[in-house]
Amino acid sequence: MIKDLVVGFQQAQQQFPSIVQDNYKLKEGIYIRLNLDQSWEEQSAAFDENHLIIRVKEDEPQNVELLKWFKRRDYYSSLVSMNKSVDKNKQVHSNNPYSLFIKREVFLGEKQGAKSTLAEDIDRYLLATDVEQVRQKWLELIPNEKRNGGKGKNREKVDQTLDGLPEGLQFFIRSQYAEALAYVNNSRRKQWKGRIIQWYADNLVKLTDFITELSFKNYVKLFFTLDSSAISNYPTCEQLYAFEYLLYTIPKIYNCNDYNQIVNEELVGLPSFDMTMNSKKPFMEHKTMRIEAPDRVSLQQAILAKEATELLATRPKYATNRLGYDSGFAPSSEDSPEGTFHVYMDGKYNELVGFENVPFPPTLSFNVEWQNCLQLKDREGDLKYYGSIQNAEALQKAISGRFFRGRMNGSFIMNEPDVKNKEFTAIMVALFLQSRQAFHDWLYKGTTISLRPIFAKVTLRLLKEQLIHVETSRMADLADAFNLRLSIEALIDDEEGGKRNMADRIEKTVTSLRDKLEGEGIVICSNDDEFYFMAGQLACYLMSQSKAAKKTGQMYEPFLRAKNGQHLKKRLEDAYMHYKHEIFLGHRKFNHAFSMVMGYVPEQGNEESLRELFIAGLFADNLIFEKSVKGV
Repeated sequence: MIKDLVVGFQQAQQQFPSIVQDNYKLKEGIYIRLNLDQSWEEQSAAFDENHLIIRVKEDEPQNVELLKWFKRRDYYSSLVSMNKSVDKNKQVHSNNPYSLFIKREVFLGEKQGAKSTLAEDIDRYLLATDVEQVRQKWLELIPNEKRNGGKGKNREKVDQTLDGLPEGLQFFIRSQYAEALAYVNNSRRKQWKGRIIQWYADNLVKLTDFITELSFKNYVKLFFTLDSSAISNYPTCEQLYAFEYLLYTIPKIYNCNDYNQIVNEELVGLPSFDMTMNSKKPFMEHKTMRIEAPDRVSLQQAILAKEATELLATRPKYATNRLGYDSGFAPSSEDSPEGTFHVYMDGKYNELVGFENVPFPPTLSFNVEWQNCLQLKDREGDLKYYGSIQNAEALQKAISGRFFRGRMNGSFIMNEPDVKNKEFTAIMVALFLQSRQAFHDWLYKGTTISLRPIFAKVTLRLLKEQLIHVETSRMADLADAFNLRLSIEALIDDEEGGKRNMADRIEKTVTSLRDKLEGEGIVICSNDDEFYFMAGQLACYLMSQSKAAKKTGQMYEPFLRAKNGQHLKKRLEDAYMHYKHEIFLGHRKFNHAFSMVMGYVPEQGNEESLRELFIAGLFADNLIFEKSVKGV
């Protein structure tokens, strides 16, 4: 997965070489710059100019230059993962002798049950950065048969070459990492490290006492810097951090060095960011092939994958990030069509948990005309106007609020809402899970292929659930949702060829029935559509006669459970007998409506589309209540 993103990332890196460091985020804690050539007393007076405190949910500090200084060194000093820490006890979370990352409670001695002191933790950590320890980690990169000039596993005797490196490491002399390896063998590094050890011995207690008085959380992070005179004829202080970063990272970059090989004078190994093959999870190992590892990449590809992952970690968490093939990490200079990688990052561990290669552009356009198919009126008596929805965010918000009670927000493809009594039922959860991929395909990829077959059924069932089982649902809100549903259905059906849809049937039915109720003489239903819609109108009218203090959608459940037209007429008749004392005998519109329904024999059973017309009759403005020109 990650290696598919590397091409676009590499192009962005060529355009913006420091793109990873520029987007890097500091963790919560206190960051202190220390001068190795000065005691703590000498530099404490300038503490304000050499420290930052990073807090969660607060803007980054205003000192831009100091922030940039810490960002770059913090990046170079960070671990690949806690499972690959330099400190075997995992108390120190940095990777080189120039920096020290320790949790606040450990640094200040507040951790309960600590097995070692702060000084012991630092000594153990610095010992792990010794030249021999670093060399040994690099030697483990080289396959056994290539180590020590082909001496196999016999590493008891390590010959030194003129370059000052063990013979097995001569492989790297011609690589881009040769300078870093030469640096680890330089006596200057050993001298600087010795001075760091002495600085801690002389100043650690005083520094700890000073920090104890400060207000911060999570980490204490210390960074040493050297005067320019101390590193004359050598790279800059930042370059020293960069060397240390390579010295630590390269031996840790692969998932497991047991699968490393040298192919065409190039080291390849098992990627660390897409798969795992440790002893606890060996399921990706090829059991019946000569090649055990399912994939191998070069060192450079592995580093690029790591950096691409780090850049992804700065993107929104718990969200599907759409990254164009070429423009995913930086603006592309070309306007050529491109596909998209859909990447979902877990917010807790910054892990990639969802990935899709989608052959559609990252930017989608929508234009959903929210039509008033039910011909609803506002408080002033005018027809409601909803307008249009022209972007994916607004469309997702409307669908989430109208059908899923707000549960389809964010990157809902990875979410599973909880059941909440009288708010979000188990059936609504099931419908969410059944349809979320189809809605995601439409809102994030622009295709309705998977949504079209299920949209009408799922959304109708959602509205029925809200009507009957969600106490806070309002009939007017459900009617608006029904209009949105019909508008979306008309749009996605039109993509299939413009077939006659439910919105057309309802609009035609409402117009016909309004004329019939206004008319004189005997009126009859012309078809099943008119029968079921008018049955919904009657059910709504009859239930409105109830004197109950609290009216809920459960009142309509008997009608919705009717198996066919005959059962539905029986439920309406029972309701009429219950509320007939509330109905004026000469109510012409009601009499017309009731006679139309009772005198009609449906041609079809209570099919899904006809149930939908009944619900439309419930939600639509009631024609029986409408005042006619001639009065009631």
